[in-house]
Amino acid sequence: MKKILLLLSVTLLLSCFPYIYYKQEEVLIKNINIDETLDIAVNELKEGGFDAVLTIWAIRDQIITPEQAKRINDIYLEYIDKVEYKNETTKEFGIWHFAWAISNIYRNGNDEIKKEINDAYIDATNRPNTLTKFNKIADKLINGEKIYMGDVHGLGRAYAKSHIVVPGNKEYVQSYKDYLEEKNKNNKKII
Repeated sequence: MKKILLLLSVTLLLSCFPYIYYKQEEVLIKNINIDETLDIAVNELKEGGFDAVLTIWAIRDQIITPEQAKRINDIYLEYIDKVEYKNETTKEFGIWHFAWAISNIYRNGNDEIKKEINDAYIDATNRPNTLTKFNKIADKLINGEKIYMGDVHGLGRAYAKSHIVVPGNKEYVQSYKDYLEEKNKNNKKII
């Protein structure tokens, strides 16, 4: 009975979010600059905090090259256990979203992408087992049959638009340099 209630809750919860998609072509961002976005991701990870992993999460459904997949693999393996969180809930949130990002990149990727991100993917698929509060939903998103794509909700969309580089699209950051200037101007995290 407990499992049925949990499954029903998760299903209801996921159906209430307006920006979830199941086809990659519905979430692709034209003219995205993955390399500069990864520079932002590294900056956020060095800074730490519960949202530090979200830049890679925000690009998890985009088309990437094998070289970018290798870079993401290395970033994940370097930072998955280093990000500092305020409490156990925010730590689980970070681990869940970082592992979810790797899972989507792997599962949406071709054989070359899968080869380059395989080490991170193996780790990511086991991360739900390390969680206590969010292990069921994390397992569904990381290891489930469906690939859940998109910004999920308004806060996810706002974060993506303030951390993904898309030159020419004024809804997004125009360059890594612009991101740094905005961050320095506000002297705080961007969102």
